[in-house]
Amino acid sequence: MANSAGAVGRLAQRLWRFGRIVAGQPVPETHPHLLSEGQLWPGVDAAEFAARRRRLADVMPPGGIALIPAASPVFMTGAIPYTYRQDADFLYLTGIDQQAVAVIEASSPMRDGNFTLFIQDANQQAEAWNGMPMNAEAAAEVFGADDVFPMSEMEQQLEAMVATSGAVFFDRGSERTTAPCEFAKLHSAMLVALQQRRVHPLKHTLQPMRWRKSAAEMALMRESASLAARSLARCMQLSQPGVEEHFLGATFEYECKARGAQRLAYPVVVAGGADSCTIHYLQNNKRVQAGELLLMDAGCELHGYSSDVTRTWPVSGTFSRHQREVYEIVLDTHRQCLDICRAGRTLRDVHQKSVQLLSEGMASLGLFPGLNGSAIAHNTYRNIYPHSVGHWLGMDTHDTRCIGHDTPMQAGVVLTIEPGLYIPNDPQLYGPYAGIGVRIEDDVAVTGLTDAEVLSAGVPVDAREVELLVQGK
Repeated sequence: MANSAGAVGRLAQRLWRFGRIVAGQPVPETHPHLLSEGQLWPGVDAAEFAARRRRLADVMPPGGIALIPAASPVFMTGAIPYTYRQDADFLYLTGIDQQAVAVIEASSPMRDGNFTLFIQDANQQAEAWNGMPMNAEAAAEVFGADDVFPMSEMEQQLEAMVATSGAVFFDRGSERTTAPCEFAKLHSAMLVALQQRRVHPLKHTLQPMRWRKSAAEMALMRESASLAARSLARCMQLSQPGVEEHFLGATFEYECKARGAQRLAYPVVVAGGADSCTIHYLQNNKRVQAGELLLMDAGCELHGYSSDVTRTWPVSGTFSRHQREVYEIVLDTHRQCLDICRAGRTLRDVHQKSVQLLSEGMASLGLFPGLNGSAIAHNTYRNIYPHSVGHWLGMDTHDTRCIGHDTPMQAGVVLTIEPGLYIPNDPQLYGPYAGIGVRIEDDVAVTGLTDAEVLSAGVPVDAREVELLVQGK
C-alpha cells in the first residue's frame, strides 16, 4: 500500500506544478526535505525575511526607496548557464533565488514599507530551456510582495516611484551583477535622481544589518563550517607522500556537495611544499612529496552561507623539527587571537595581536634579527605575514566589507581567524626553515564577553592530533 504522507506530498507537488502558483524555487509544498512549514529558505522562516524588509524600511528617511536587483546569470560560451548564485543583499531581503528586482519603500505613519517585485515576463521558449520562474501569484502569496509587475513594465513604474521619492538607495556596483538590459532600465528610471544627487549607497544601511547573524543564520553557518571541517579532515586522512593536489581539491568538493553544499565558497587552495607560501595558490597540479607540508584553504556555501577553513599538515604524517617550530608559533598565535574575539574588541585589535606574536615567534628562531618592535612599526613583518588575521564571514566569503576593522565586535558577528607565516624559499638566508608556509584558519562566532564559538572545530589544530589524523590513527 502506498504511503499516505507520500501521496499527499505528490498531490501537493502536482498542485504546485500545474496550479496557479509557480514559485520557481524550492518551497515547503514541493521540497519538504529542504524546508519546513513556514520557511521561505532552508532554515529561515518567511517572517524573518519580512522583518528584515521592515527593518530596512524603518531606518530609511521618509519618502525614501531602496532598489535591490538580483544577480545576473552567468553563461558558459554564451549559452549554457552556470549554477545561479544570488546576490547576497537581494537574497537577505527576499529569500528569492532567481532573477527579479525588489523595491522597498520607507515606512510611513499610514503603512509599513511597501514591497514591490518586478519579475520575469512569461517566455515559453526560455522556460522550455530553463524551467518556469515564479509567477505573479507566487510573488505575492509566497514571497510577500505587496505589488507585482513584469520586468517589461519596470522602467515606467520605477520612473514614477523615483520621481516622488526623497532619496533612492542603490549600490552603483550592482551593474556588475545585474543583467545589462535590466540595469539599463534601472539607470534610465533613475536618471533624474542621479542628476539631482538623490541616489545614495544602500550598503552602508544594509550591511550593518547583515553583519550580526540571527539565530537561523547562525545555525546555517554552523552547518556550513562543520561540513567544511569534516571534508577537510577527510582530505587529511587521504594524504600520503605522492598525493596529488588536485585529488585533494576534488575530494573536498565531493565531500561538501555530497553532504548538501551547493557550491564551493571560493576556489580551493591545495599548496604543497614551498607553494604553501603563495597565499592564493590555485594551480593544484603537483604531487606532494614525502617530508613536505601541505596547506589547504577551502570552504563551501550551504544554503547561501559560506565557510572558510585552512589547515596545514605533513603529508608523511609527522612534522619535522623545523616545520613544527613554525607550526607551533602560528598555533599559539591562533589560540591567543581566539581569546580576544569578544564583544567590544575590534578586528584591528586581533590583527595587531597576531602581528606581535608572529613577529616575536620568528625573532625567537633567529631568522629575522631585525624583527623587533621597531620593525613591526615599519611593517617589516609583511615579508612573512602579508595578510590580515581575518575578515567578516557570512553570505559572502569576504562579507559586509563596508564594516571597518575598527568597529567594536558584537554578539552574533562571525569572522575568520587565520594567522600565518610564509618563509621565503631561500635556503641561503633561511636555512632549514626556507619554503615553510603555515596557516591555521577557523570560522569564529562572537558570543559576547565570553569565549568565542569556533564553528569549524571539527578538524583538529593541535600538532599531535593533526599527525594522528594523517597517520590514520
